[in-house]
Amino acid sequence: MARETLPVALELMFGDEGGYSNVKTDRGGPTKYGVTHTTLAAHRGVKSVTADQVKAMSREEAEDICRRSYWGQSGGDLLPPGLDYAAFDFGVNSGPYRAVKTLQKVLGVREDGQVGEQTLAAVRKYPGGVSTLIRDYCDARMRFLRSLTNGKTGFPVNGRGWTIRVTGKDPKGQWKDQPGVLGNALRLAADASGRSVEKVAIPPEAGAKADSRDTGLGEVLKKPEAWGPLGGLLSAAGALFAGNGPVQWALAAAMVAAVLVGLWYFVRRVREAG
Repeated sequence: MARETLPVALELMFGDEGGYSNVKTDRGGPTKYGVTHTTLAAHRGVKSVTADQVKAMSREEAEDICRRSYWGQSGGDLLPPGLDYAAFDFGVNSGPYRAVKTLQKVLGVREDGQVGEQTLAAVRKYPGGVSTLIRDYCDARMRFLRSLTNGKTGFPVNGRGWTIRVTGKDPKGQWKDQPGVLGNALRLAADASGRSVEKVAIPPEAGAKADSRDTGLGEVLKKPEAWGPLGGLLSAAGALFAGNGPVQWALAAAMVAAVLVGLWYFVRRVREAG
């Protein structure tokens, strides 16, 4: 049975996600209540749905999808109040796997994208308690969002809305300060009944999906898994270039080509894995 914060979390998330949208800056495509057309199709067990079908989706169906596809998978039934909402909102916006992996990174435990006993034990022992963890988690979420440097669907076009959504602060100072996910998560941590939470008003771009595939090349290459398998190839290529014969040069050129192909492959894999 879902914990008592789920109804409050749904109300807050639907306030963030708003109604129907289908804009070029949102990688999710046709979306309503945070549910994309691909998620709706999967929920209904069909290959695809039309934009009109997304637009006609009822709030009741959206709530059912969020319970089944986001709340539990983001750790909602296991994490303490407040943190459960922060992970749920992150999961709807960027996928449960990314939300949980980011939490695990903050906790310093194995990043497998699933909330298990190791993750829960680390939550219980976190220095400063749940409130500090919520703050650190939302900071980590913002770092992830800033790494999405795609100029068409990433932080350059959606960053202001995402910042308001998470922190409640408008970088341009045009929207009044609000609790955001951070503030409301802290309120839920103090009182799981949700009596003190505050629904917020945010710009449309705040509901755009934040997808790991929009991570810029520079950010991807900071990850050791993008470089590790290539080290041997680079060293071997350098040794061959040091030779004088045409055979060595031909082999070195072929190896450089292999390095470039390998780099492309690992960049793609790291992006897909988030």
